[in-house]
Amino acid sequence: MTVKGAIYFFVFVFILVGVFGITTWVVLTNVHPPLSFAVIAFLWGITLAILYLAFDKAGWNWWGS
Repeated sequence: MTVKGAIYFFVFVFILVGVFGITTWVVLTNVHPPLSFAVIAFLWGITLAILYLAFDKAGWNWWGS
């Protein structure tokens, strides 16, 4: 992996960890347990889709060969 690819990878990971950490904290403190798992899974799906589309539109193809 090139340096540019590594930077893209770590930006992706840091965004995921930050967004997921904040949403998990909010959901677990404000929503009842059965519903919180569904909300977390839904937010993961939305976050991954947005990040994929953003990286794809920016031409950051670090996940390809």
